[in-house]
Amino acid sequence: MKIDKIALSFFIVFSVLASLSRAMEWNGILLFCKPLIIPSLAFFYLGNTKKVSWSIALFLMVCFIGDAIALFDFEQEINYLLAPFFIGNLIIIRLALRESKRFYWDTINMISLFLVLIFLGYLWITVVSFFWEEEGILPFAIAIFGLTLWVMNGLTAYNGLYSMQLSNLFLLITSVSILVSQVFYVLFTIKINLIVLDVLHHLCHYLSYIALVLFVLNHPKSK
Repeated sequence: MKIDKIALSFFIVFSVLASLSRAMEWNGILLFCKPLIIPSLAFFYLGNTKKVSWSIALFLMVCFIGDAIALFDFEQEINYLLAPFFIGNLIIIRLALRESKRFYWDTINMISLFLVLIFLGYLWITVVSFFWEEEGILPFAIAIFGLTLWVMNGLTAYNGLYSMQLSNLFLLITSVSILVSQVFYVLFTIKINLIVLDVLHHLCHYLSYIALVLFVLNHPKSK
């Protein structure tokens, strides 16, 4: 078995174990598995590419920092997590914009994209409303973070509607996974303390990592 396939197997195992151990409070397993998720994925990526994408390298680095912060389980940890994952969102927006070089509209695409944007806007307003009573700049930071999710998913949805090539599909999966992960995180933290929401939050979180790597590896320019 090639080293990249071994690394991918480790990534999957560590991701599942980290997701379950966080929900079940198996702190020893969590402390062992979570720091190894991104390094395993990095080995998989390096084993399948001849030229490293600096966008992917930066994305993995800031997400590693965010995951490390989450391990400390700070009180009001969301204040510390926004910055690294905000940068991650901006990186994906940049990649999505680079794929949207030529905008093309037809009736079906316009209606589909309009409905997607309306739904994303509803989610944004709902999630931000959970934080309106918080003091300081947190509600505004959440609102700005939510706008990056709105833009990111809007762009990747457009790219998917315009050209459903494999790389665009993986980029869409990345953005949707991040959106679902963040919504489940807020619901679990603020509203509904269900273990299943925490597990799904982490699984979607790690799915976004591998999906973005697969986006780059399957991009026509990388072949």
